[in-house]
Amino acid sequence: MIQHPSVSLIRRQFARFVSLKAKGKSSSSRKWLDRQSSDPFTKEAHGRALKSRAAFKLLQIHEKFNIFRPGQNVVDLGFAPGAWSQVAADKVTSRGNILGIDILACEPPKGVSSMQANILSKTTHEMIKNHFYQLNMDKDLRKLQETEPIADGPSYFQAEVDDNLEISNKQKQQFPVDVVMSDMMANTTGMAFKDHLLSIDLCDAALILAIDILKVNGTFVCKFFQGKEDKLLEARLKKCFKVVQRYKPPASRKESKENYFICFQKLPNLDKIQVFS
Repeated sequence: MIQHPSVSLIRRQFARFVSLKAKGKSSSSRKWLDRQSSDPFTKEAHGRALKSRAAFKLLQIHEKFNIFRPGQNVVDLGFAPGAWSQVAADKVTSRGNILGIDILACEPPKGVSSMQANILSKTTHEMIKNHFYQLNMDKDLRKLQETEPIADGPSYFQAEVDDNLEISNKQKQQFPVDVVMSDMMANTTGMAFKDHLLSIDLCDAALILAIDILKVNGTFVCKFFQGKEDKLLEARLKKCFKVVQRYKPPASRKESKENYFICFQKLPNLDKIQVFS
C-alpha cells in the first residue's frame, strides 16, 4: 500500500523551502543595503539631489581631465537614471546641450533632452545629428534676428548670411557633438569573462557612434570591465584619438572591475572598417 504524505507535512516542507529561499535573498539584500547606507558617495548623492552615486565618477573624471566647457554639445549613452547628464548639464551651462540616449524610457533631468533609441541603429545616429542640427539652426536664427534689421524683402546681405548658414549647418550636421560619454553596462551574469566581453561590445557600439557624430578634436569617455580584450579596445581607440588614457575614479568601488577610457582629440577622416580591422 502506498502511503501519501499528509497535506500538513507537505505544507510544512514547502513553508521551510520558501523560508530558506527568502533567508538567502534577504541576506544578500541586507548586505547590499548595508553597503549602500554606509557608502559616503551614496549619502552625498542623496543630499545633493543627484540621480545616483555615479555622478561622482564623472565629476572626478572632469576634475582630472577637464572634459567639459560651456556651450558644448554632449551625448550621454545609456543615460538612465540621469546622473551623468546632471553633471554635464551643470558644466556646459545653459549655453550647451545635453542629449541622453537609452533603450529604456526614462525621464531626463532638468535641462536635458532625451531619446529612447538603440545606439546600434544607423537611424539613431541620424536622429542625433538632426537633433543638434535643429538646435544649431535655431541658435543661428536667433543671432540673425538680433543683428539683422527688419526689411520688407530679402537684402543682399541677408542672402549672403543664408548661404553661409546653410554651409555652416551642413558641417555641423555631419559632426555636431563635442563630447560622447558612455557609462553603459549590460546586465551582469556573474561570469567575469562574459561580463567583460559584454562591456567591450558596448564600448565598441559607443565608439562607432562617436566616429559618426563626434567633431574632430572631440572627446570620448567610456566605461569598460577590465579583462583580456581591453587592450584590443585600447588599440582601436588609439586609431581614432590622439590621446587615450585609462582612469579609475575614486568613486568606483575598489572591488569593482570597472575602469574608464578617457580619449581626447578625435582624428579626422576615420574609416570604421580600418578601425575595426
